[in-house]
Amino acid sequence: MAERDWNLLPIKRDYSIYKKFNFEHSPIAVNYCYFKPEGVKKLDKPAGLCEMPKVCNQKQEAFYITAEDEDCIGKRFLGLPMPNAPKRYPEGGRLGVNLGVVQRPGVNLIHRQWCVTMAPGSVNYALFTPLDRAVYEPDLVYFVCTGTQGEVIMRASMYATGEPYESIGTSVGNCCSLFVYPYQSGKINFMVSGFSWGMNGRRVYPDGPVIIVVPFQKLGTVTESLNEMTWYREALKLDRDGYVKYDADVTQMTQDNSKEF
Repeated sequence: MAERDWNLLPIKRDYSIYKKFNFEHSPIAVNYCYFKPEGVKKLDKPAGLCEMPKVCNQKQEAFYITAEDEDCIGKRFLGLPMPNAPKRYPEGGRLGVNLGVVQRPGVNLIHRQWCVTMAPGSVNYALFTPLDRAVYEPDLVYFVCTGTQGEVIMRASMYATGEPYESIGTSVGNCCSLFVYPYQSGKINFMVSGFSWGMNGRRVYPDGPVIIVVPFQKLGTVTESLNEMTWYREALKLDRDGYVKYDADVTQMTQDNSKEF
């Protein structure tokens, strides 16, 4: 009898609100598993960690990966077991120079301190599922969206808290910023497609779409706020001058009302 994975919690929240966005790319739920997910197929062709949400969007079905299914550095960031992996020899930061990413080896070594990783052996499998088909509460939800759609998601993150937007990333090894940092920090992270060396090389997305990763710690807040707040203001249908007048009128009205106290 298979063990029940303590990392996989049955889904309890309604995520149907996200269908209202009509995303070109389906949001992808990511789960980190200790035991092999039951009833789910293994990925049939290796890909980089940064490509997994795109592959899942194309397949429109869940799949899981092990280290052998990830053909870049992502498996090391996730701490996936690699019993037959060849030994990696320290190169003193020379790799970044040889790739043309950094000026000198020391810069590469400094860069690496921002590449956060999972404790080896804490995650044995990674599960990717289209959000509208998820049966487990996501550890992360990975969005690829337009700037306007992204503004709504990010505004939902601060609608009830007032917290500012923050982003952290690296030119290479950026998958750790998207798949590990949000999970470990509990913070939403975002970037613009085109900022990542490896994603550009693999032609994951065209220039311009916004990538937003919402961890489970923030997912409830964002979802609840989306159900409550105004998404798109009618005033955005105005031209530039019309919007300036609208903004000035609302400001003046607020000031006038405040004089009553």
